[in-house]
Amino acid sequence: MYQTGGELERRAEAVAVPHSEEQRQDQVPDVVNWPQLATWAQGRGVVLGGLALIAVQLIWKSFFLGHFFFRQDDIHVLELALGHSFSWKYLTFVGAGHLIPGVYAITWVVARISLYNWALGSAVTVVLLAGAGLAALRLLRTLFGNRPAILVPLTVYLLCPLTIPDLSWWTSAIESLPLQIAIFMALNAQVHYVRTGRFRHAVAAAAWLLFGLVFFEKALVVPLLLLGVTSGFLMDGSWPRAVGRSLVTYWRAWALQLAVAAAYLIVLAESLHTSSVRPGVPASSAGVLTFIWEITKDTFVPGAIGGPWQWLPSGDMEYAYSAPAAALAWLSLIAAAAIVASSIWSRKRALRAWVILAAWVAAADITPVLLGRISELGPQLTGLETRYVADATPVLAICLGLAFWPVAGKREAASRRRAVTNGIQAGYMIAAGTVGAFLIGSVWSVQAYENVTTSQPNQIFIANARVAVAEAPAGTVIFDEPVPSSLMLGIFGRYAEASQVVGPMEGADTAARVRWTGQPDGTIDHLMVFGTDGRLRRAAVYGRAGIPGPRGRNCASVRHRRVIIAFPQPTGPRSQVLLVAYLASAAVGGQYATVSYGHSSQLLAVRPGLHNAYLPVQGSADSVTLSGPAMAGLCIGGVRAGILVPSNSGPVIPAAF
Repeated sequence: MYQTGGELERRAEAVAVPHSEEQRQDQVPDVVNWPQLATWAQGRGVVLGGLALIAVQLIWKSFFLGHFFFRQDDIHVLELALGHSFSWKYLTFVGAGHLIPGVYAITWVVARISLYNWALGSAVTVVLLAGAGLAALRLLRTLFGNRPAILVPLTVYLLCPLTIPDLSWWTSAIESLPLQIAIFMALNAQVHYVRTGRFRHAVAAAAWLLFGLVFFEKALVVPLLLLGVTSGFLMDGSWPRAVGRSLVTYWRAWALQLAVAAAYLIVLAESLHTSSVRPGVPASSAGVLTFIWEITKDTFVPGAIGGPWQWLPSGDMEYAYSAPAAALAWLSLIAAAAIVASSIWSRKRALRAWVILAAWVAAADITPVLLGRISELGPQLTGLETRYVADATPVLAICLGLAFWPVAGKREAASRRRAVTNGIQAGYMIAAGTVGAFLIGSVWSVQAYENVTTSQPNQIFIANARVAVAEAPAGTVIFDEPVPSSLMLGIFGRYAEASQVVGPMEGADTAARVRWTGQPDGTIDHLMVFGTDGRLRRAAVYGRAGIPGPRGRNCASVRHRRVIIAFPQPTGPRSQVLLVAYLASAAVGGQYATVSYGHSSQLLAVRPGLHNAYLPVQGSADSVTLSGPAMAGLCIGGVRAGILVPSNSGPVIPAAF
């Protein structure tokens, strides 16, 4: 039938594709298939939950790390890194009984990228934290499958306060965190080896053992952990028989790990000649028992359940020791005993898990301290040191899971399952309450640690010293003395001197115009000393001052080319430096004056003009005698004997703070 033009146009409009912007948008299909995404997420809820926990932990601990700065061993290893090339000798240096080439390797790189950059150091710590968290999640999935229950031991590991003081000390963190990664990954490889029989997993377990040893000698205990878990939870039968069958069946894995451990011990023995700490036997059995009791009752057990809730700060407030209230310490023991008992009641093999944990603490945390460190701080204070048990936290998480949940693929006794099923609702409520109390306690304990510690003085010192050496004028001489003890203790010897700590921050231009001296000797007009805040101040001598002459006269009287200046009282027995203020005419420039203090005499080269001269002295004296040809044109304005200190006249170099 014939159609008119108007009808054709109307039909074309009816079937035409909409051209308005709203119409186009209405017809665009959804880019995200939300039902499909929800199904995908539901199937991976445990993994996503674990990743979320790890992310929250990283954010939380990143803020915590911002509260601290380098100190003590941190400064020492950075100095060692700057003073050595990247060599085998450097990597195997043993300073305090530790063979830690991995720590030295990281420090060597960090020191050359940006010295004393806490943000960079913290970034390294956060990366290791992320690696440890992911390793923990992977092992828990391997052991127990993708059951939501694995988030409980993961939470305990990620948030346990026992690791907090360890993180605040940079070198301790980069020692301990790689060991924790090695614990998780070596056991993960061992489990795969037992299940599949593929030898590459045994090789992987040995490789992770080597990785742990590179950072911390405590990794020597890892094979015992692998043997305990393998025989106790991956094999059937009684535990003693399972140990024997495990050694025979998987002998190749144990041989590899034994070879790695033996090689490490050989290198350690060869390197111990540089160590300042030697293994030794504790002085008394009473001290041993005190240490074991303190580290168990007041440190490990409270920390394992979210404590210690309060801390004992060190003298410089840069560190704190576990110090739970007595009532809370005993309640912690009761709560821990209840957790252990409930697990043993619900699962036949639970006792094995707690034996493994106790064995780790004894072998890795208690024995090394008894052999090497207990005499430094005494058994009681050493027992409150959480850094010694920080590495037990991953083992705690592993054993907690083994105590309460069956390993994936292993069947439980039916009677035990029925007993658990009958009380499952009550068990969930108790477990939820326990985890909630742990979370609250952990947050409280970490915040309490921040409240009693601070590293701000160290950060201020380094920042101000960096500016001071950069702005120091030409001809500046800096008296080299130990930095504040909060930054480095005197036990580090020459490494605690300002020239070793601050000197590496000098640029080429600064090094050309600044000179360091540990014993001022001669005429020095611009002698400076670092104050406790890191600012360079004029040097002053704190001690007895000698009177130049009668009141109203500026120069001491010269008789027979000799000047005797008496002190009102004898100088102190610890006097170390003598300051002589003098004005010399051009005629005597270059000549020498003999300066006698007590029973010693030394020569002073005289320079024309008004100057200060510093001479090293020792002990007490009643007077100072100056003699020689230079005395004819020399005016002595005064003398002072004592020790060098920063002047109170104010900073002479701009400060960063």
